[in-house]
Amino acid sequence: MKFWVKIMTGFLSILAICLPLQSLAENIDLQDVPYQFDATKVKASEDSFHFLRSFVDLFYLTYKANENRLQIISNLASVNGWCVGDAHAENFGVLLQQDASALFTMNDMDDSGPCPVALDLYRLMVSSRLYDPNTDLDKIIEAYTQGLKNKKFDMPSSISDLLKKGAKSGFVASDKKIKDGKIIRDPQMIEVTTSEKLQILKAIQAYGSALSSKVQVLDMVSTSKIGGGSGGLLRYEVLLNNNGEMLQLEFKEEVKPSIYPVATSIPKTGQRISETIAMAQGPKASKLYTVVQINKKDMMIRPRFSGNVGVTLDDSSKSENKDIIRFEAYTLGLIHSHSVKDSDGLAKLINSISSKSWENDVDLMANYFDRKYKQAKQN
Repeated sequence: MKFWVKIMTGFLSILAICLPLQSLAENIDLQDVPYQFDATKVKASEDSFHFLRSFVDLFYLTYKANENRLQIISNLASVNGWCVGDAHAENFGVLLQQDASALFTMNDMDDSGPCPVALDLYRLMVSSRLYDPNTDLDKIIEAYTQGLKNKKFDMPSSISDLLKKGAKSGFVASDKKIKDGKIIRDPQMIEVTTSEKLQILKAIQAYGSALSSKVQVLDMVSTSKIGGGSGGLLRYEVLLNNNGEMLQLEFKEEVKPSIYPVATSIPKTGQRISETIAMAQGPKASKLYTVVQINKKDMMIRPRFSGNVGVTLDDSSKSENKDIIRFEAYTLGLIHSHSVKDSDGLAKLINSISSKSWENDVDLMANYFDRKYKQAKQN
């Protein structure tokens, strides 16, 4: 009897030691990186999903500092291509093409450039998990690899409806932002200086045949967004009368893309934006995209058509959002297929990784951003 008591006592002692270790392993977090948070962006972030979008480079800095922990993504990091940079579940939408057709693709391209494409997929997964903790990663992987291999994929009705809405709305400026031939002012807007006005007019004239020969500049204003990855950066909103139709252009300040910690190289802004448009939109892209300099700052000019409609997940049901995110993953795969040398090989490599491993890497980063969001809000 004493023998069994000793055995049980020893077993319980080992168990008492092991349980805390197991609990500790489950709670290991990713290593922090030195980072200065913009208080305005933190305040504007409603939750960890929006926080991830506001501090894009933090995602890549954190990955770089934790490559030894994030084994799945690190194993895929040797496959380079053209990254969209800020792949998240609301950075997709409808963009009108030069021929008035509607295309579902990436919206913002500020952080794009050459890097390991698996990081785009990883970022989309993390953002989707932050938005919906029940996001099915296997479904995202399935959709992404179908796009990577240029296979057909069923378009959900919610995306089809968005495309129809975009095509119907057309090229004209949104009447929600325009009144009596003027841009409706908000508290973020200030009037442009004489120097800025002259430089903007020069940029408009340089468009040539992309605009009517009788184009008129009706109004312009300087502004900036409060939140988001480009929060605080300079923008100009310009309203034109282009052959009798209201056309709005946005000049958007471009800085170092947030993929810089993992980028294989960083091309000059004009080349980088041009390459991204080719990858994400193809040869039918609007001719109104270009890059100019205003006061020595690189500025991307892009059209603000009413028909350019972004994804807003809160406008759809949970069931619809699952389908939307899957189609976004498929679209991301299509974009990557234009730059990855062996798309089929990458798809096979991705599919060879276990679901458990994907879950581990995604949850580590999602939990990290959830924690950082809560800490930033408390400070």
